[in-house]
Amino acid sequence: MCGIVVWARRGLKIAIPVVVVVLSLVLLPVLGPSPSGQVAADSCTVFAVSKDDAVFLGSNEDYEVHDSYWWTEPGVDGNYGIVYVGLDDLRPRGGINEAGLCYDATGLPDALLNRHFDKRRLKVHFPVVALRNCATVEETIALAQTYDWGRHMRYQVVFADATGDAVIVSPGIDGELAFTRKGEDETYVVATNFNRANIYHGAYPCERYNTATLMLDAVEANGVLSPELCGAILKHVSQTDPRAYTLYSSVYDTVGKQIYLYYMRQYDEVAVLDVAETLSLGEVVRPMEGLFPQELVLRAQSCLPVSYDYPWRTAATVVVLFIAAMAVGRIEICGRCPEAQACVLVQRSAERKVVPRPVLTISYHRK
Repeated sequence: MCGIVVWARRGLKIAIPVVVVVLSLVLLPVLGPSPSGQVAADSCTVFAVSKDDAVFLGSNEDYEVHDSYWWTEPGVDGNYGIVYVGLDDLRPRGGINEAGLCYDATGLPDALLNRHFDKRRLKVHFPVVALRNCATVEETIALAQTYDWGRHMRYQVVFADATGDAVIVSPGIDGELAFTRKGEDETYVVATNFNRANIYHGAYPCERYNTATLMLDAVEANGVLSPELCGAILKHVSQTDPRAYTLYSSVYDTVGKQIYLYYMRQYDEVAVLDVAETLSLGEVVRPMEGLFPQELVLRAQSCLPVSYDYPWRTAATVVVLFIAAMAVGRIEICGRCPEAQACVLVQRSAERKVVPRPVLTISYHRK
């Protein structure tokens, strides 16, 4: 029995560190934020709303903690000039052109599309192509149908224009593009993280969708539509999860051609970019925090969830556990059990290690 215990403990000397390493590899991706390029289920809310002569598109950028930026693309070769907003990878998350056409998008699970090899291959993100070439939603829909979008689509995009028209472009059930239009008698359309053309594709039901629609219903009934009201809706659907934190909120005024920006859930102060004035600066790239007082930026950053750096703390914990496991392995698993003094195996091992030295006897004889 003692022999079994000794050999079992020696086996654990290797097993424990291996288990710790395997668990760390499994748990780090699960416990940390979603890998870059993946979208958490509770991320991003976009709505387009029109009433009387006012038309707005509001959106929350919910993502892992990154720096936010705005930048310009002056119109060249007949293209419209565009003001974009996004993160530090400078991949546009939203934008508005000088004609008032604007967009923003929400993430969806991967969907397969039918290929159309007789059409032009879409090599640039379609919203960028649309804002460069289109002034209205109608033109955008027509342009979208001239491209082969490839095999995969992982998002839906909301377009709105200065006429009050709006559409959600998403993957359809049949593998073709679906266009969910805002009806002539409707005031708004809303998109979160389920496919508006197929509610079973994505995170449905959605509390943020319900909240936004209830507030927009109130506007339709007896409210006065304004950028501030859109900001209030975005505040109510903003997120505090470190995997999908609301990094900024934007409200596009398609008629007045302005962008209203809120930084990291600080809805008590707004920065306004005039599209024409901003495009007159030429080609620029600026951090979004530069639009706000330093005090607001520091306050916003101090409100970030403590666990936003969780993968690094988890990695440090794994390292400590690994070192501890190795220490335990050397102290407790090397055969030094409480019965070691009386253990026959240990005694035999000790006896085998003791090799008696030969004794050389020298005799001296006198002649």
